[in-house]
Amino acid sequence: MENEGVYTAYVGRNALLIEKVSQLHFKKGDKIADITYGKGVFWKNVDLNQYDFFPSDIITCPDTLYDFKNLPYQNDSFDVIVFDPPYAHNPGRMIVDANYQNAATTKGFYHKDIMNLYKEGMTEAYRCLKPGGILLVKCQDEVESSKQKRSHIEIFHIAIDELSMIDKAMYSLVSQQKPVIQHKNQKHPRQNSSFLWVFQKKEDKKDGRSKC
Repeated sequence: MENEGVYTAYVGRNALLIEKVSQLHFKKGDKIADITYGKGVFWKNVDLNQYDFFPSDIITCPDTLYDFKNLPYQNDSFDVIVFDPPYAHNPGRMIVDANYQNAATTKGFYHKDIMNLYKEGMTEAYRCLKPGGILLVKCQDEVESSKQKRSHIEIFHIAIDELSMIDKAMYSLVSQQKPVIQHKNQKHPRQNSSFLWVFQKKEDKKDGRSKC
């Protein structure tokens, strides 16, 4: 069967999206870290035997509980880092809560607190990436106090303006399930899609090292 290629948008679950993204952005033998709390559902469709894989999830690695803001990894040590933190402020009953425990980890958070988590996690991931390494960042826009919060744009500016990374790609994922309705008096479109950014750590042309 002919390879149909990789597209910018898919309908389904994270496992499908990561499978497709891996075909374009991962190389055999890459050293990869998943630095986010979860049950490893991202990786169900990926043959991890092809990679040097570090599953830092609390569920999948209960003996090595890592804080994505303070990772036990050396500088410039990974080819790929995947980052999917809780992205809903003060979450209620969410479809993904069984896998990611959003209600337990971000209860009482405002949108600015969520964005601060992204900034701290992305900064730490940047430290651990090799020059030329790839950072995958999953996110979803949200509404706070009846105001749209464009998380994917804020995350773009963290990567580009603050970390001087390169924008390699952005993917969209449309959920097969309807979002949980928390307010019946609808004023904004309900979020049934999420985003996956692919950023690259810059290399210095002279010596192959990253620009800091």
